[in-house]
This record gives sequence, C-alpha cells and structure tokens, in this order.
Amino acid sequence: MPRMKANGLTFHVQQAGDGPDVVLIHGLTGDMSIWFLAKTLATLAESFRVTAYDLRGHGYTDAPAAGYTSLEHAHDLLALLDELEIPRARLVGHSFGAVIATHAAVLAPDRVEAIVLSDPYFPSLRHLEDVSRWGHWQNFRKEAEEAGVSLSADTWYDLTSFFDQVLHLDDQKLLAFRQAVGLPGLNRVLRLARTTCGHDSKLAGGLSAESIAQVSVPCLALYGENSPFLSTADYLVQHLPQCQGRRIPDAQHRAPEENPEAFNAAVRAYLESLQPAERQEVCS
Repeated sequence: MPRMKANGLTFHVQQAGDGPDVVLIHGLTGDMSIWFLAKTLATLAESFRVTAYDLRGHGYTDAPAAGYTSLEHAHDLLALLDELEIPRARLVGHSFGAVIATHAAVLAPDRVEAIVLSDPYFPSLRHLEDVSRWGHWQNFRKEAEEAGVSLSADTWYDLTSFFDQVLHLDDQKLLAFRQAVGLPGLNRVLRLARTTCGHDSKLAGGLSAESIAQVSVPCLALYGENSPFLSTADYLVQHLPQCQGRRIPDAQHRAPEENPEAFNAAVRAYLESLQPAERQEVCS
C-alpha cells in the first residue's frame, strides 16, 4: 500500500493496526515521518487501524505545481478515504494538518467521526495571533537572516517570500541555511518552493471563521502549554459546540516532537473516550 492513486495524484500511504479508523495528517514542510519518530502511529495502532500519508508536495507524494489551500488538501483526504474504503474516520492533524482535518469536517461531516486539532492556526483566524513575539520564531528568524533569508515580523505566516529567497540563495548562503534547517529540511523547502504552496497556505480557501464554528463533530483542541497559538486554542473551545481543550506540558508548537509521550497519551485517551454508542451512531 505505500503508493496509492487518489484525486489525480499518487500518495505515499502507510497503515498499521486494527480497529476503528484513525488518520494522521502532518503539517506543512513536514511529512508522515513525524508520526513514526514520535511513535504516535505505533501507540495508536494498539487500539485502532491507523493510516498516515504524505500531503501533496510532501514526502514521497506527488508535487503538483498548484493547489495547496486546505480545500485541495481536504479533497485529497476524502479521496484517500474513498480509495481505502474508509466510510468514516477520526482525524488527528498537526499544525496545517489540523486545518485540513477541520476543512474535511466542514465539507463532509458524515465522513468524520471526531477530530484532534494539534496546534493549528487558521488563516481566517490569523487576527487572533502575533507569532512574531514567539521566542522560537525569533530564534529561527535570526538563523535565517544569518543565512541570507529575511523574515518580516509582520508576515510570519507568509511562506511565499521565504521560499522565493531560499530558491535564490548563492552557494555559500545555501550552505548556511542548510546548517540551520538540516539537509532533509532544505530539500523539503526547495521542493515546495517550486509550487504555489507558500501562497496558497495563507489563504482561507473557503474555511471561514463561521464555517469553523459550525463544526459539530467531537473535537479536541490540543496545544502545547507554550504554544504561540493559545488564543486560537481558546477560540476553538469557546465556539465549537463539542470542543474540549487540553494543553501538553513542556511543549510549544511541535508537541509530537517536543513531548511525544504526553502527546500520544492525550490523543489516545481522547480517542478511546468516545463511547461505543456514539461510534455506532456516527458509523450508521
């Protein structure tokens, strides 16, 4: 199953375990390896049938030139569910992967049983946040500037300029940037920089604040206790009718990597907390 056709693209897909279906969705510039390194897939596979895949433009999945808003990604996800013959699934998304999970729940609520939103920010809710004050972002900005990539505090969410600058670094500065992000990170950035991902990821893609608030499936807003997106976390709990909130200790934006044990325990406990009666009703 490593390769699968869906929505006109070839996706890299991995699956493990048996039981109710859970789909793991990574964030931008990453790939499904996050779920292996954090042991999330292995942990959840003890109780569920778990599917992980590389988003379009990421990992070993095809990289079309355009089509990278959460809308296109959500259509990819729903097409994969069709190909895998999964009628309904619980979705676990990290960062932009959580935006995709939310968009899928808006487009096809009958296909989504519950969602775990791990530290997302939403383009339509950008006004809630100011990530330029986040220490991790400030450190990365300093490293990037030393490598010749200028990041504006006013446009922290805009990957377009970032990608374009990386593409045009001279050899010496490219080496410095590689040292800052690592070779795998550089390769991922260079691949995405040749697509519209940077531009598209800052667009709402039809996922408005109103549509987010209408998501009625059970939801867990799971954020690092030091996340730069805690205003979004509070907003989700206040506005989504079935949304619980939980914070992961000793974590910022990347809880699956920063505190995988606590992250995996929280995700597993939430997914297993769904009562059998609720599962039967959703899957009928």
